[in-house]
Amino acid sequence: MRVSITSMLTDETIGPLRLARDLEERGFAGLYLPEHTHIPVEAASRLPSGEPTPRAYGRTLDPFVALGQAAA
Repeated sequence: MRVSITSMLTDETIGPLRLARDLEERGFAGLYLPEHTHIPVEAASRLPSGEPTPRAYGRTLDPFVALGQAAA
């Protein structure tokens, strides 16, 4: 079985290069990143739970750039 992970990377989490190396060393088959590149600076509405949009959503790395770093 091939196992991959999905991770929401931000400028405050582990970097894509280090994460990719660590995953490869541990035998993982892939890395998937969500795309949240268009989050408004101010949210006019809240989440269904009533909470404001999590800070991390506005800090996510561009998935194409981050995966490019991971692949390198």
